[in-house]
Amino acid sequence: MSIAVVAEKPSVARDIAKVLGVRQRGEGFLYGNGYVVTWAVGHLVRLAEPHEIDPAWKRWRRELLPLLPERWPLVVGEPTREQFEVVRRILNDEAIERVICATDAGREGELIFRYLYEAAGCRKPCSRLWISSLTPDAIRQGFQQLRDSREFEPLAAAARGRSQADWLVGMNLSRAYTLACGTPGDEALSVGRVQTPTLAVVVERDLAIRAFVPEDYLEVVATFTPSLPAPLVGEELGAERSEEREARYQGTWFRGERPEPKAKRLPADGEEAARIVARAWTGQAAVESRTAETRRAAPPLLYDLTELQRHANRLYGFSAQTTLDLAQKLYEQHKLISYPRTDSRHLSNAVTATLGAVVVAIQSPYQDRLAPGTGQQPLGKRFVDDGKVTDHHAIIPTSLPARTTLSADERKIYELICRRLLMAWHDDHLWAVTTLITAITTVETGGATVIDRYHSTGTAVERVGWKVLEVGTALATEKAAGKRKAKAATATEKEENEAEQNLPPGLIVGQPQRVLDARALTKQTRPPPRLTEAALLTAMETAGRVLEDKELSAAMKDSGLGTPATRADIIETLLKRRYLTRDGKALNATERGMRLIEAVRPPIKSPVMTGEWEARLKRIQRGEADLDGFMAAIAGYVGEAVVQAFAVARPVPPSDALSIHGEEEN
Repeated sequence: MSIAVVAEKPSVARDIAKVLGVRQRGEGFLYGNGYVVTWAVGHLVRLAEPHEIDPAWKRWRRELLPLLPERWPLVVGEPTREQFEVVRRILNDEAIERVICATDAGREGELIFRYLYEAAGCRKPCSRLWISSLTPDAIRQGFQQLRDSREFEPLAAAARGRSQADWLVGMNLSRAYTLACGTPGDEALSVGRVQTPTLAVVVERDLAIRAFVPEDYLEVVATFTPSLPAPLVGEELGAERSEEREARYQGTWFRGERPEPKAKRLPADGEEAARIVARAWTGQAAVESRTAETRRAAPPLLYDLTELQRHANRLYGFSAQTTLDLAQKLYEQHKLISYPRTDSRHLSNAVTATLGAVVVAIQSPYQDRLAPGTGQQPLGKRFVDDGKVTDHHAIIPTSLPARTTLSADERKIYELICRRLLMAWHDDHLWAVTTLITAITTVETGGATVIDRYHSTGTAVERVGWKVLEVGTALATEKAAGKRKAKAATATEKEENEAEQNLPPGLIVGQPQRVLDARALTKQTRPPPRLTEAALLTAMETAGRVLEDKELSAAMKDSGLGTPATRADIIETLLKRRYLTRDGKALNATERGMRLIEAVRPPIKSPVMTGEWEARLKRIQRGEADLDGFMAAIAGYVGEAVVQAFAVARPVPPSDALSIHGEEEN
């Protein structure tokens, strides 16, 4: 008797076969040593399309909607039928005693196997291989710790629920909005649970840019230096002393008590700015206040897929799909990193026991920048938390040494992952922030006293810490700017944050200052920046933060719009269907995309619906809810949404419509 092992891809099957001592080759499988190892090719089996369930559903007609299947038949596509038949014959062969599911250890991997197992009509006992890397040691250990497939019934139910719910939304609402918007029958609009709210994020930003009206304004900037004693005998009177050059600093005038960006704006007509500049030249300047604080940044958490995609986009301009493809090669082909399609940024206690060997394998290029105890001292709870490890732990390197055969782009992604792990042993990055208020006091004609205040900020690194391993020196500035921008209420405020400078030492409260220069600078408010792919990934990941319900927010925080494994594909789908275009790092909505978002009803383009579904799917996955109740609720929602769709009045012009022959399932 033999054991059948079903992997997700041929390359993974070969890795497993090598560890199991399986060396003989068949057509679509490997065999020997008591095993038959075969593979899927992604989704060998899929849910049937409408016309495959009921021939009458092939016609896109209003009166047929909503399409609510009483059963969910599975279909094998013609391109993959040959391999499906190989797997089916193996699973049902009398010589096969039991089956091991070795597809990717996650919701989609579970669904691929369950659909395949069901379509093949197999009823044999099944075990589950659950591993996070494809090194020989990881595979060997996984086979020593096989789990009963029944443990994963809740995960499989959640996977089926996601698949069937997306079918109901995609098939029904794509047809409903296509018919409601008056496009020809062979030119379909695509509406989906994840796709549509993701598109809405980009559309909302592009509409804000279109609606933005720039405003001119002025800022008054003065350059100060501590007042110096009169020149000594023999000094050249007109010469600028080196002390003065080194001690100068700039400040920006502000109104009121707080130096906020809007408080620094002055009317564009220049009248008030001219009066402030005149007072700067005639008044008495002195340091009014000086505050200093030390700030710290802990080493960043390890990568999940979304953070890796976001970082690679900022650093190298890689698309989310490019980064995923590169990471997948590092995982499957080179065996250099752990499973990349993870949504966790933490490690389990069990995994930390392997980190010493990992550091030995990767430390050579960074030897002179490693913190003492790297790889030997235990990591703290910031990085190690069993409760925060979901299907897989964070992405880390494996203990295999890197080969020289990596492409330049593969090496960039690999080095990011290596650096991020090594940073975890470093101290916090410390920097000092000094805020200076310089006041100019002027006594005007008539005896009135006017005080003008100028704001200056300076920074100085006190301890480099983990940033010694950061790629490039610009990234720290970009991250800091990104945090400031996230807090700013408007794009104008983002642009108005003045540049930080190195303030001269020795400045104390009450110290007189001399004005070296004062002038009004012409500025203009700017629109919000276009969304980069990195920014869109953040929006997809954190969409739930706008929700009030704590449970929904928690679910969205974990999975947001889509999952780390699907976000790249969602973006590429929007590009393929001409709802978005890519311009360098920026993503822009097309007129077609804008019209679709204008047409669809708010619940469909809001993250609320996805949050509700994700929360219920997580309960199903934990065994706390049932699939039937979830699907009944989805069917009810779809029925209502179809009715609402036909209230749309504004059609999408046929010239902008895109002919597609598949239907949206996301």
